[in-house]
Amino acid sequence: MTPATRPKGSVSRRLRALAGLAVLALALHLGAILAGAASTGTSLRTIGHDAGPQVLATTGLHRQMSEMDALLAETLLLGKEYGPQQQGDLTDYDQRRLEISEGLLKAYRLAEDNPAERRTVESLIEGLGRYERFAARARLLDTQSGHTAGQPPDHVVLAYQRATDLMHRELLPQAYNLTLETGTIVRRAHDTERDATSLARTAVVVTGLLALACLLLLQTYLSRSFRRVFAPALVAATVLAVAGLVTGTALLNRQGQALADAKSTGFDAVLTLSRARAISRSMHGDQSRYLLDRFRKDTYEHTFLDKARTVAAVESTSLPDYQDKLAGGFRGLLGGVTGQDRTRMATAYQRFQQADARMRAMKGEPAIKFWDGELTAAYQSYDKVLEELIRRHESAFERAIDGGDGALETLWRWIPGGLAAGALLILAGVWPRLREYR
Repeated sequence: MTPATRPKGSVSRRLRALAGLAVLALALHLGAILAGAASTGTSLRTIGHDAGPQVLATTGLHRQMSEMDALLAETLLLGKEYGPQQQGDLTDYDQRRLEISEGLLKAYRLAEDNPAERRTVESLIEGLGRYERFAARARLLDTQSGHTAGQPPDHVVLAYQRATDLMHRELLPQAYNLTLETGTIVRRAHDTERDATSLARTAVVVTGLLALACLLLLQTYLSRSFRRVFAPALVAATVLAVAGLVTGTALLNRQGQALADAKSTGFDAVLTLSRARAISRSMHGDQSRYLLDRFRKDTYEHTFLDKARTVAAVESTSLPDYQDKLAGGFRGLLGGVTGQDRTRMATAYQRFQQADARMRAMKGEPAIKFWDGELTAAYQSYDKVLEELIRRHESAFERAIDGGDGALETLWRWIPGGLAAGALLILAGVWPRLREYR
């Protein structure tokens, strides 16, 4: 008996259907890759170019405002014989005020769609205006008193108390809350990206395998129906599909890892260390306020201890006890620093605390001279280590974002063209066979 042959129309329809399925599968695969890239790209822009840098800019507000108040206390503590140094402090004071204005402007732009954050920024602007009036009043009274180095007259101290109370009880908490509020934008973007990346990776793998299955089925059908071992165009299309699957998955993974690194080793570390630096600057201000305000010496000693425990926590009952027990095993904001950085940080911080203990054992002019010399030098050395760490993590943040941007650029440049070429090769591979049925 002669074997039954399939109608030519049936073969042509099946060939068209299989080719169409293969092209559709490649289109789905490309769509999954591009959708994942678009989602990750949005998160990259948010964290790396929009909200992230602006949030990091607002972290400086707390430190700059703390420094403003500390500089004001220093100008009041230094007498008329320190005229050039007082002028230098006032110049730095004006510079901090300018930096704060720029930071608030960035924060206001960032909070365009958040009324609560905009109200916080507006409240800070209004509060800083009041602080400026109180500070100007204290400086005027101090200038009129013409006192020598040391505690100024009581009416000057009382005027300063109004300014510093406003700063520490109202403005600094608002500045910290602003950083927390704006930081939620970055955290939300990161969480959204993490879920989207996992879904996109799954979609890319599934659609990629589907495209390969369709191509293999089409190749098998051609081989059996037309007695050809393989179709070169379909082999090339299969190679491109495999390359699209591997490359697309790898690039999406690279983008996700870049965002994770930017968030953990960059953004989060900068926020934590910047807060530690701001609190440390306020601690140094508490030292000058301790010497300035005889009415609140004990208060400023206690606030210094509370801030010290936040920066580097150890079990202690008093400031002397804290400074005696301070060692490399501390926790707190600096507790996450590791390796040689932790050793450098601990050494610099301990020297700062030891200098503080020596200053509190002195009285009068010797205490002021020690504060102005060795103690301030110890603080500056410690602050320099902190600043270097922050800048290093900022660089890590920028490198991670650049890596994610590079992966995104590569994806957009090569994947669509490669898969489009694969679709054309499918058509090129089946077209000669379809012509046989015309």
